[in-house]
Amino acid sequence: MNMSFSQQLRSNAEPWWSGAVEHPFTVQLGDDSLADAVYIRYLLQDYAFIGTLADHAAFSLAAAPDMVAKGRLAGFLAALTSAENDYFERSFAALDVSPADYRAPELNPVAQLLAREMRDAQACGYADMIVVLACAEWVYLSWAQREAQKTPPTRFWLREWIDIHVLPEFEAFVIWLQSELDSFGELDAADRKRLEQRFTRMAWLEQAFFDVLLTEQK
Repeated sequence: MNMSFSQQLRSNAEPWWSGAVEHPFTVQLGDDSLADAVYIRYLLQDYAFIGTLADHAAFSLAAAPDMVAKGRLAGFLAALTSAENDYFERSFAALDVSPADYRAPELNPVAQLLAREMRDAQACGYADMIVVLACAEWVYLSWAQREAQKTPPTRFWLREWIDIHVLPEFEAFVIWLQSELDSFGELDAADRKRLEQRFTRMAWLEQAFFDVLLTEQK
């Protein structure tokens, strides 16, 4: 049986895809064994990334070809700027991280590369923007579904981060993103190659983002 284009993208992104999805950071998060100091570093970097992601979703929404796509992206953007933002603010408060620290953190090199990849995709068009978004959100759905099978962490900032990424609405959004990826399989060979390379870079960056957090711990 022929693989769909989304499956091809994921397969071609190995070993970085599995490296991100199965990363020790995600396993420790689900085991409730991740040190608070490490998770604070993660939250600081990821909160800055969420801001970039919200901008990216807005650019994608503006470029979307139809109202169905616009509606999907609008729903995702609404979740980022409401429930997810609330999660970050409550977590920072519980972990004694001041607004001055989390509103303007110094981005690590990988976070800077992620932001650059998103800006580059925005300059290229809708398909590139969706590829970036799909890789990031699909990675999170994949590891969160695995970790959700464990006993929930006692610390709410770990438990709720898993919960957010296994919500039916989030899973439905990722499935829709996969269907968009599959539609890009109809593009010409040069466009498909560009999208494959972008998806693979994003998978590598997702793994590297987790790598840096645990490396800084040592």
